[in-house]
Order: sequence, then C-alpha cells, then structure tokens
Amino acid sequence: IADLAGCLAFAAGALGKIAVDVLTLSRTEIAEVAEGSGGGSSAMPHKSNPVRSTLIASAARRAPQLAATLYGSLTAEDERPAGAWHAEWEPLRELLRLVGGAARDAVELAEGLRVRADVMREHLDLTHGLIVSERLSAELAPVLGRARAKELLTRLASEGRPLAEAPELADVDLDPTHYTGSAGTLTDRALERR
Repeated sequence: IADLAGCLAFAAGALGKIAVDVLTLSRTEIAEVAEGSGGGSSAMPHKSNPVRSTLIASAARRAPQLAATLYGSLTAEDERPAGAWHAEWEPLRELLRLVGGAARDAVELAEGLRVRADVMREHLDLTHGLIVSERLSAELAPVLGRARAKELLTRLASEGRPLAEAPELADVDLDPTHYTGSAGTLTDRALERR
C-alpha cells in the first residue's frame, strides 16, 4: 500500500508539473498556451480560466500528504492492528480518486491544448539572442578561451543590439529553437517505452 501511495504521489507530481506550466504559460501577460475548453470567469467575460490545469495542480498539492498518512501506517505492531490499517482506507481512496481524476484531466488538457508558437517565438526574441549566451559561451570557449568568450558576450549584451549583428558571431547558430539540449533524445526514449 505504501509503494502504491508513493507511485500515486509521484504521478500526481509529474502531472502537476505539466499543469503548473500550463497555468503559468496561459497567463494573460504570457499567453503562449491556452486550454482548449477553459472555464468562464465570473468577473471578466473575455477570460477563459485554465480549469483542468487548476484541478490537476490542486490534486498534486494534496497527494503527498495523503501518501504520508499511508507511509505512517507502515509502523504497525501487528499485521493488522486496530487503527493502523483503518487509517489507510480513506487516504488511499482519496489518493486513487485524486490521481485518477488528474490523469483523466491531463489527457483532456493535452488533447485540447492550444499552443501559440508565434507568441513563444516573440518571447524568445526579446533578449536579442542572449537566451543562448550559455551555449555560445561553451562553443566559443575552446576557440577564444573562456575569459575572452565571456568578455565578448558581456560586451555584446551591454551594447543592447541583437547578437546576430555581431561580426564575431557570423558563423554561429543563434536560433534558440536549436538550443534544446537532450530534450529530443529524452522524448524519443519516453515514446519508445510507451
């Protein structure tokens, strides 16, 4: 039961991370994603609230405490002592209900999620290329030396002009969409396990 509780709490946390990202990215001032069928707002008629994300995030915040009760029931003097195994019933039912509901909501959230790639790209471009400065520093260090690479990037950043205009970076890939690290490999691995 404790193992099941741990798995359920972890699953709730993983789903909760997705939901919190959607909640953040769907804020009016960011507007990079939106739930396909959000709920209406009582105060602002134009607004569509991210209801599924809210429900998932709520479940993720409640699950660890329910799992903690089930872990607490491990310390029992007998196999089925009065009180210990009885304490498992309600939190186990609630944990199963919460995580099952969060999983259902996550499927519907993913199916209806509207991604605004143009807004995402606009946000990536706000720094005029500086978002890739860590990668640039790593690429330039073997060529220029670490100190000179840092000095160059610091100077370019202080000038406030796009990095693409710097002649020193003419042959360097500055597209932030190519700066995804191991995300592609990890995604492929996850899909293969499916």
